[in-house]
Formats: sequence, structure tokens, C-alpha cells
Amino acid sequence: MSANADLLILGGGIAGLTTALAATERGLSVTLLDSPRPGAASRAAAGMLAPSAEKVPQELRDAALAARDFYPAFLDALRDRTGIDVPLDRRGILELAPDGESERLRADIPDGSQWLDEGALRELEPALEGHPGALLHPLDGAVDNVVLMDALERAVEGVPSINRIAAEILSVDSDQPSALTRTRGRLFGTRLVLATGAWAGGVPGLPRPLRVRPVRGQLLRLAQAPVHHVTYGGGGYLVPRGETVLIGATSEEAGFENETSLAGLAALRHIATRAVPLLGSALVVDHWAGLRPMSLDGHPILGPDPDSPALVYACGYSRNGILFAPWAAARLADVLVGNAVDGLAPFRVDRPSLSGSVA
Repeated sequence: MSANADLLILGGGIAGLTTALAATERGLSVTLLDSPRPGAASRAAAGMLAPSAEKVPQELRDAALAARDFYPAFLDALRDRTGIDVPLDRRGILELAPDGESERLRADIPDGSQWLDEGALRELEPALEGHPGALLHPLDGAVDNVVLMDALERAVEGVPSINRIAAEILSVDSDQPSALTRTRGRLFGTRLVLATGAWAGGVPGLPRPLRVRPVRGQLLRLAQAPVHHVTYGGGGYLVPRGETVLIGATSEEAGFENETSLAGLAALRHIATRAVPLLGSALVVDHWAGLRPMSLDGHPILGPDPDSPALVYACGYSRNGILFAPWAAARLADVLVGNAVDGLAPFRVDRPSLSGSVA
């Protein structure tokens, strides 16, 4: 059976879109299959670029820092392609010291980060007065993921070698890379990329169990912007976004239920007021939920399947999909055209930490 394209990509979130663009830049033709799903994480996230604040494990740290530092050039190229200037905040992330834990934070400062005592913190962010201090991770930050997705959508629309099809995926065949769809029948590619987010673990026909599950995260937008830095504290995080601030995020085992809840709203309010008490009276602008594609060990699954190398994984991004996806897409595209690639080994699908069962 002849292929419909060099590359069949399943999934139209940030992983699928960035991989499609990177692949076409290397001369491949792409069929991109996507079925809009409520709760898809790419637009529901807060856009965190936080490898230092998130305490990424040491074996993944080099890749995480490279992914963060990949963003400026990536967004410049995306702006040149689309005319959309995606806001990128690299002013640093503040990690507030919980009561009684200043010494613990000061004893474990990541390379490149620095400790701010109470006075220095108050001078930098007056709204954080009263906190005993914070770590400043100076190159971490956030990207406006909604504008980023708008730019990626426009970029894909402008590439003739990307054929985007709205179709529900019923199953895949990794030996003869193909996807059976409900409305378009079976479509074929020379290679197949699985980028279906929280739904990746439920795709029939994969050569191995894929331990990816949905974990619901609720977020809140408040009509004040008391801080200028992305701030970790109060059990969550605050992300300034224009004249508002995003508060995130809950972590809930709720299956594919992506509705918000009063309990989630209360938890987010508590995060906000613990970090900045004046946010207790802030008006709610929006409250939403998304489904993180959580792998068993909480880290991405990237690269070819060792038993079915025509199948390539770009899934299981967990809490760091926005951070890793553009960097990973460039490396996966190099893999797809036969180039040698460094940095993907810790993300293999057959790594020992993925050998258990999903809770």
C-alpha cells in the first residue's frame, strides 16, 4: 500500500504541530490527523518554562535547560513565518520559601539560581512582603501558550506539504504505519508519530502498553496583576498575564472529566491568598480545566519504538509539554530523516521507570 505522506502525525496539540513544522522543514510531507477533544492540555496550560523551579531530575536537567533556551530562536522563526509575536517571559521565576523552610531552600540552590532574603524579595516584588525569602531562577519563566497555539495553527495552515485532516483515530498499525479513522478510512505513512496527549494510552494497535493517563489540572484567572515575576508559592504558582494573573494548578485523578469544580476553585483561591493576601478579594475572570498527559514517571516519552522503529513517540509530556515540545520536535524530525541525535535517551519508551502499571 502506497503512503499518503512521508509522515503520519496523530494529534494536533503542541506536540503534533511542532513536529509537523519541523518535519516539513527537513523536506518531509505530513498528514496530520486531529480530532478536537475537550480538555486538551496545550491551550489549557499556563505556559510554564520552569526546569529549575520544577526540580527536574538530574538525568533530564540538561535536556530541560536546552528546551527552555530553545524558545527565543524558535519564537523568532515562528514570528517570521506567521507575523505573530508570541509573548515570552524570561524575567525569572521566584520560588517562595514556605514558613520554616528557608534553610532547606538555601541548602539546595540549583546552579545559576540565587537566594533573595526578605528585604531583597520585598524590593523586587512589594506584593510578596511578609515572605521570609525566595529562590530566584533567573532564566526560567513562561510563554503565552494560547498565543503560541494560535501561531502554530497559522504556521501549519501556510505549509502546502502538511495535509491536516479532522478525523477520530480508531486504531493504529505500527508494522505498516497507518491509522484507521472513523470517517476517512485507513491512512498510511512511511513513519507514524503518536502525539495524542492524554489519550495516547488508549490508542489500540500499539506494540506495547503505553502508560499515559489524564490528570486534571484546574486554573484560575484573577483580575489583578500584583506580581511581575512568575511565582511559585502557596502550594501552586502565579503567572502574570497582562493585567491579570493565572493561578495554578490542581492535580486530580478524574479520568477524562475536564469540568471545573467548586473544590478546585477554593483550592486555587487558597493558593493565591497564601502567596499574595490581597488576591483574596480579586475578581474571577475565568476558571477552566485541562487534562495533563501524565506518564507513569511524570516525564515525556520521546523517540522511536525499539521494536517498531517506524513508530515514533511524542507523548506523555506530563507537566512539561509546553517546555519540551518545540525542542523535542526538532530532534524527532532529525531522527525521522536519519540524522544522529543526542539527548533523547532518557525519554525512551522502554526505560525502567515506565515498566509499572498506571494507578
